[in-house]
Amino acid sequence: KNTLASNIYHDLSMLIEWIEYNYEKEGIPTNTENGYYHPLTTVPPSLRRILHLLNQSCDSFDRSNSLEGLAEAITSIYARMTTASEEDMKICRVGHAHMDLVWLWPERVTYQKIIHTYSNVLQLMDRYPDFTFTMSQPPLYYHIQEKQPKLAEKIQEKILNGRWEFTGALEVESDTQIPVGEGLVRCILYGQERIKAIRGSVSDTVWIPDCFGYSQCLPQIFHLADIPNFFTTKILWSTITKFPHNSFVWVGPDGESSVLTHLSVSGYNSKATLKESMNAVRSYHQADVHDEVLCPSGYGDGGGGPSEEQVERSLRMEKSFLGETPVSKWGTADAFFGRLSKVKDDLPVYRGELFLEYHRAVHTTQSDFKYNLRACERALQTREALRVIGGNYVPLEMSTSWERYLFALFHDATPGSSINSVYQELNAELILLADRQYEFAMEEWPQQPAAKRSAYKDAFTIINPLAWCRRCIIELPSAYVPHDDYILSIEGNEWVPTQEIEGKEYASVRLKGLSAVRFKLTKEPPKDGFAYATATPTSLSNEILQAEFDEYGQLCSLTVRGQPLLLAQDEAASFTLHDDNPEAYDAWDMDHHIVWMKEKVVKEPVTLRVVACGHIASILRSEPIPIGSNGSSMVIEYRLYSKEDSLRVSCSVDWKESHKTLRYQVPTEYRGDVARFGAPFNFVDRSQIPQTHKEEGQWEVPASRWASVLNGSMSDGLSIVTQAKYGFRAKMGTLSFTLLRSSTFPDAKADRGMHTIQFAISRHEHKYGDNLIPTAAKADELFTQPFVLTRKEAEFVTPATEPPISFLVLGSAVPSWVMPSKTTNGFCIRLHEVAGANTHVSFSIPMSECVILVETVNLNETPMVKLDATYSSNVPGTNDKFSTFDLPIAAYKIVTLRVSLQSQPCN
Repeated sequence: KNTLASNIYHDLSMLIEWIEYNYEKEGIPTNTENGYYHPLTTVPPSLRRILHLLNQSCDSFDRSNSLEGLAEAITSIYARMTTASEEDMKICRVGHAHMDLVWLWPERVTYQKIIHTYSNVLQLMDRYPDFTFTMSQPPLYYHIQEKQPKLAEKIQEKILNGRWEFTGALEVESDTQIPVGEGLVRCILYGQERIKAIRGSVSDTVWIPDCFGYSQCLPQIFHLADIPNFFTTKILWSTITKFPHNSFVWVGPDGESSVLTHLSVSGYNSKATLKESMNAVRSYHQADVHDEVLCPSGYGDGGGGPSEEQVERSLRMEKSFLGETPVSKWGTADAFFGRLSKVKDDLPVYRGELFLEYHRAVHTTQSDFKYNLRACERALQTREALRVIGGNYVPLEMSTSWERYLFALFHDATPGSSINSVYQELNAELILLADRQYEFAMEEWPQQPAAKRSAYKDAFTIINPLAWCRRCIIELPSAYVPHDDYILSIEGNEWVPTQEIEGKEYASVRLKGLSAVRFKLTKEPPKDGFAYATATPTSLSNEILQAEFDEYGQLCSLTVRGQPLLLAQDEAASFTLHDDNPEAYDAWDMDHHIVWMKEKVVKEPVTLRVVACGHIASILRSEPIPIGSNGSSMVIEYRLYSKEDSLRVSCSVDWKESHKTLRYQVPTEYRGDVARFGAPFNFVDRSQIPQTHKEEGQWEVPASRWASVLNGSMSDGLSIVTQAKYGFRAKMGTLSFTLLRSSTFPDAKADRGMHTIQFAISRHEHKYGDNLIPTAAKADELFTQPFVLTRKEAEFVTPATEPPISFLVLGSAVPSWVMPSKTTNGFCIRLHEVAGANTHVSFSIPMSECVILVETVNLNETPMVKLDATYSSNVPGTNDKFSTFDLPIAAYKIVTLRVSLQSQPCN
């Protein structure tokens, strides 16, 4: 190409951009092909001078036809109009190519896109020595390394010399509201591990520009992972209220954890135009204390990243035009945050979630995928807990456990906003991944030597993967349990009743947290009687809960432990069907008409049939109920288990609708100022009284599988706990959630088909107590089954000691995950406080484990506080010794407890 002509083109382009920007600012039309030409007598003299000089330069070229003469004239114009004052606003420009791992294409296409994009970036780096590029998401680099090793070598060279910035901290740019808290933690830990392997150090910046809202637990997670910075932009898409800050200190609900945050005012795919740059600095809210904005520039999703034209434009903005335009320099995100941190004390402080007033349907769309994602979380949780219970303290191999689950957290996969083929592939993968975790868990569990197996050849082991004591309803392995027998806990000598329900045998078993108990059959009658749950076509009851249903098969009365829940007197719970035609973004959006247009209540006279009534469960079930106009139908089932304080509801839906939404609502008299919603860790309170635009804008909000409406003192309320549903609404005492949608873009078949949706209704509980657990823990307890070891050919060993840790007092702290330690021979337990109040935890550890150290650590397992035993004693009736420890936990805190053991068990 003609380099001189190219330079003149880019020089003139920037001058024309500057002129057009000023024309627009002055209200002068630029389209004057016909008609009246606006006089320039009223515009600033600086603009008139530049127009005059530019006109002279073009006249000179017309007379001489000399590119050299034109270039010289343009250079003189730049010399007169550019400055480099310290007072100028600055653009820190980073080359970027936002890459959706899946979206309107499957994963394999993404890897084709990045080869084109990264090749383009490398050739630009060879031509422009100041040009820099920022990328995130390790799967992209590792694919290049595997499939295009020479390209990876070139990228690695640029990373090491500082021009190619590999940042982001996360394995993928994930959704932050649907995954469990541990999913977000592992996304950081695994991402940082892989980033460090590439660039030699971990990232200081979490990079999630395109995500549909940000949970308020994130500042604490980032803080505990030693990550000081957070970059995003999506909150600026909100349509009702304007977020007040661009650079701020985002503080977690604990009031102590914080992360330095920057919301880019230019988005994440800036085109590096003069007008865009001017608008960015003009709209930068913190320009009074900080003189720089971060602008990621380039075409994403296979568009090649930054273009030559963008780089050339940026070079011409390295000095300000007449002191009126920002100064643009290529840089890195980490360096930008380093400069921003110098004014951290002068930045505003924001506490609370970053709620996006847009894309409210992503908490529901692609129901099967969300169900499979949640099933995968339970499988990983179970496998890691079984390792600890079985004394195997080796962390899981990431490639066969967490890696593909983490990929599925990508912010266009988890929300349900990708094409059909993406979900065909990911659903199959998640189902297989979950199944394999259970298979691996069974293979990894210790087994008896062959000579000792005969003593317990008819026994099987039941393991509680959760860390608190609970009563579990388990389906017994058919090969072990003839109908109408009782099983006996061998270790505890406890009789356990069974009940046949529709050809399957169930038992009600009480298990200690993290315990493994061997059971076997007995034909002896039970020593003590067991209370039956009772059922009629209009009621269910056990010794704790009583529920009544109206003629439409809907809940109209609920009493728990003798105290009625305050259901609305004039309106029963109901399923409702809504028209759902969002203005834009079909799979993403749920517009306001979902609220204010009258819903169609699914109200058909229903006779509930008693399906079961016995020691374990009482069950009512409806016949298929027609819903919608396309032949959809629903079967409702109510299930009440013995000694359980939650009414379980199951909906089997044959969903054939288009652009409809199916919801469930419970009107109550709990009209306190706020409702409480589950989060990946902790919870978030939101107003249920829509007094302002901000509150009305929350007509559908995310919740991590549970929500509660409360009275004014927050001492009582009603909760809905779901197996895998995340879109809720709570206004004026009515608590509801979305079961299904039926969008048609980008997946024309989204959610059509058969679904089984499970949830439960109960009284809200803030903390553990006598046979009580917090609502936040029920989201795990109700739908996480004990693990049953059933192989007859190889008798499994049941640990001879007490559980590896026993929680004596938990208060309002939920132990959400148990896992082998990554740094010591031992294990870690993740806890989070769920009532917004300081609490106290007490636990004991059997000394047969030879405990070396008990301490709290951060997410990287960096030590924080050493714990000393408060006392030690023997386990009654045994020679086992245990030590007890106390752990205070402040409100909203996420705490990791680490127990380090000797490499060989003590005798």
